[in-house]
Amino acid sequence: MEPWSDERIWEAMAGWRWVPPGAKRVVDPHFEAAVTPGSYALTYVYDLTIRDPTEVGKVVEELRQKVQELGGTGARVQVTPRCQPQDLGARLLQHGYAPLDETEVMVWELRDGSGRPRLPKFQGGEGVELREVLTEADYDTYLGLSAAIFHDPPLGTEASHPFRENFRRQVRETGSSGRFLAWKDGKAIGQAGMELEGATARLYGSGVLPEHRGQGVYGALVRKRCERALQAGAEVALVTARVGTSGPILKRRGFRPVGSIQVFEARW
Repeated sequence: MEPWSDERIWEAMAGWRWVPPGAKRVVDPHFEAAVTPGSYALTYVYDLTIRDPTEVGKVVEELRQKVQELGGTGARVQVTPRCQPQDLGARLLQHGYAPLDETEVMVWELRDGSGRPRLPKFQGGEGVELREVLTEADYDTYLGLSAAIFHDPPLGTEASHPFRENFRRQVRETGSSGRFLAWKDGKAIGQAGMELEGATARLYGSGVLPEHRGQGVYGALVRKRCERALQAGAEVALVTARVGTSGPILKRRGFRPVGSIQVFEARW
């Protein structure tokens, strides 16, 4: 098995992009973007690369114009160590963007050097049932819980339609949705998602209701997805963890940090 160097991990991360169902895509020589549908009306920008630092302002204005033409009202630019110029974050600040979030890319290798299965160990989570989202009712619960945890605005009926169609097709074709709910005393209290791409498992969207944090629910969701990833033949699990919350938890359990991703946002 080829070793998972930091460079190989960043190559795998380059393909990890959230392009929601129904999004309008923009492919430009300097960036790729996805204008989200419905009430979000926000654009996610990836791989912003400007080799001539003097053209940052020009490209940022071009981005704004293209996004607004498609109905977008703002943009979130993901800045990774692979973006150019190296001081891209500082330059975005000069052009009206504000720092929004910072995450650490963390990796867990699912097999040891001898090829034996290797899973992270977490404590807590007593009385918690973990269940994959496979029914329409559970999917409704998943969406509602996401809004409560992450304070996302409601999609609305029309905008939610492609999301539901995507969920139904995924379950119908694969028998899995990659989405999980944590239940306690009959109430959904946490959620998490996973995508499989080749030898990598992308762990995303982990969240727990505030009143149930610190009880091991997050760790249980991480381990559950690692188990599924191992069963599916993945070699590593990748996580973008928040610097002040999930990042320290994962580090204590042996996840290896490989660098950070900063997100800058502008609204128009």
